Amino acid sequence: MIPAVADIHTHDPMALDAVINLDRDMVMRDGALYSVGVHPWDHEPDFGWVETMASHPQVVMIGECGLDRLRGPALDVQHEMLTRHVALSERLGKPLLLHVVRAYAEILALHKRVRPSQPWIVHGFRGKPALALQLVEAGFYLSVGPDCPQATVDVIPLERLLHETD
Repeated sequence: MIPAVADIHTHDPMALDAVINLDRDMVMRDGALYSVGVHPWDHEPDFGWVETMASHPQVVMIGECGLDRLRGPALDVQHEMLTRHVALSERLGKPLLLHVVRAYAEILALHKRVRPSQPWIVHGFRGKPALALQLVEAGFYLSVGPDCPQATVDVIPLERLLHETD
């Protein structure tokens, strides 16, 4: 279930009414909600830490994880890490928060192959309306910030539209 918050994704550890991206140096605040994952560009991921933290009741989403063609290790390495996140999301029954840069075909293919029971959310979406519609039709939720073109926001059904500050 996607949490009902004003900000679905932030890196601000003091944010209110938000899902905060948890990192290793952060102390969890009582009542705050978190996501936990490995960014695709991380060259030394600690997935054991992610698995440990993901079970915490204040962690409500898995990620930010995904595929990034512009940064990080080779795409096959990123893909292997992403599939581990997908499995964790399914096992714990928590939505998956995705970082996707120039890899939408791969994300769509993985989604079709896996047929996840948990929602997949593309964070920081700024793509064209046609891509937004393709993702929504495939079952994705789209999280937008202030940089998303209004024409794109206008085609996203309200029940699939989320907001963020990251």
